[in-house]
Amino acid sequence: MAQRHLSVEKRARQNITRNRRNRVIKSQIRTALKDVEANTDQAQTPKLATKAQSVLDRAARKNVIHKKKAARIKSQIMRKTSAAKKTETPA
Repeated sequence: MAQRHLSVEKRARQNITRNRRNRVIKSQIRTALKDVEANTDQAQTPKLATKAQSVLDRAARKNVIHKKKAARIKSQIMRKTSAAKKTETPA
């Protein structure tokens, strides 16, 4: 059997650790986005949108997602929440 380099083994360990960490962060992103989408209470919308933006910024800072992807998703959140606000308060 061929001998493995120590650097290869270390890199494999690092990849496993990073993969676990990234999976947790991506799960937090999906949860925050689902919370904003499923929200029906108008008073909670700004809080949930702010929380989702914070989660996206944190993920972008840690290079889990690209910073422009985070900006795009934040823009989509704000467009949806402002559109929902306009449709619910015409009276």
